[in-house]
Amino acid sequence: MYKPCRVLLLTPDAGLIRAVSDTGLEPWALRRTGAGAPGGIPPERTLTTDDPARTLRDLAADEDAGHGIDFVVSGGDTEPAVLDALRGLALGPGRTGPWLPDRAELREILGWGPVPGPAPAGVEPAPVCQVDTVSVSGMHLLLGIAWPESRQPMGESEQAGVRETVRCLLDLIGHQFGGTRTDVALTPTGPDPVGIAGTSVLVSSLGPGTKR
Repeated sequence: MYKPCRVLLLTPDAGLIRAVSDTGLEPWALRRTGAGAPGGIPPERTLTTDDPARTLRDLAADEDAGHGIDFVVSGGDTEPAVLDALRGLALGPGRTGPWLPDRAELREILGWGPVPGPAPAGVEPAPVCQVDTVSVSGMHLLLGIAWPESRQPMGESEQAGVRETVRCLLDLIGHQFGGTRTDVALTPTGPDPVGIAGTSVLVSSLGPGTKR
């Protein structure tokens, strides 16, 4: 019987819930006893605990008792103790954080040559939008696109092009886990990524083989 991949959200805001669901994953929530129930996630998929940090460590230590949770995702606005526990799970012994190229490295990867100098006088640089994503085992979930005030999207096809450009870039650099913000220039010939940086979104795998 098919079981969708289950993602435990520690900061279950509406955008993150929607991004998880749109990708075909099953959102779950973890909340502290006495806190309000998260909106958008049914009670049967909500884990309630007095000690969220310990619960995370217990889930990672015993996958057979982990409610079938495969991944944990959190923004940077949760409890410090919970973030510390999640960082430990996300990295683990001998592992390092994701590598993201700086602008010069990104241009080299894309075969664009050195970083160009200032635009010539009278030439307006292309407007840039910012695309926020979170990657879960190589699946890139779109959290949102911030369009520049001077340049709103020209239709669904352009929005789809920006999304696909970012996902292809993340695949190209082998990004597997964690949040990113990608700057995409809206040029006359199509969207071009011009920068990428990590965000405070953390992701940990609790699937088979991740016991600590």
